Amino acid sequence: VVLAAFVAGSENKYKDPDPVAMGYDYYPLEIGQYRVYDIKETFYFSGTPSNRYYQLRERVGTSFQDQRGQLFYKVVRSSRPNATSAWLDDSVMTVTKNEQMVVLSKDNTRYIKLVFPVKNGLEFVGDLYNTRQVAEGAGSKLRDNKEVYTYQNVGEGYELTGQTYPATATVLQNFHSVSTNLDDRFEVYAEGIGLVHRVFKRINFESNANDDGYKIKDGHEREEILIENGKL
Repeated sequence: VVLAAFVAGSENKYKDPDPVAMGYDYYPLEIGQYRVYDIKETFYFSGTPSNRYYQLRERVGTSFQDQRGQLFYKVVRSSRPNATSAWLDDSVMTVTKNEQMVVLSKDNTRYIKLVFPVKNGLEFVGDLYNTRQVAEGAGSKLRDNKEVYTYQNVGEGYELTGQTYPATATVLQNFHSVSTNLDDRFEVYAEGIGLVHRVFKRINFESNANDDGYKIKDGHEREEILIENGKL
């Protein structure tokens, strides 16, 4: 009886976490999965915008284990100028996912994309595993000179270009708006799909002598909108 009680207690103590409660499905990862995005990108040079429109596909190709037995997935990125053109592979990323987090490696740099559990107000440092640092006064909350990301609107619906996603989670990376600059960055993940919307805006402004206001001096804007997903 004592032994049975000990075994039952151990099973309750060490049972696997509930995948739904942890939010694992906000970043599904399986060979053959793909997502296609419409990309709008603008660079500003001396106030002059240079626009670029294209499509980007991320496809989970193969998987492998490192020397420690950790499972990694290779994600192939392809691009094309429009929907009638052929895809051209341009880069490969790796992604690993465990019970604590999702880590993406691109150009030999690691980024924490999500941490678990996914819940409102939970904070994490996306650049924890790389050398990127920011200075004080950049607008974001900092920890050891690294930006702190925050979960918002977890479990809420999200509408985007006529598509409604019933359960999403927003990762707010930074929002800082003053007269001289704008830094607006966030990512939205949908349950069962992954990333559906990404906004990146870093704009610097300068005084406009003509109307006593401000005009764009330089900067970079990029928006990614999911238009298709599935499994090959």
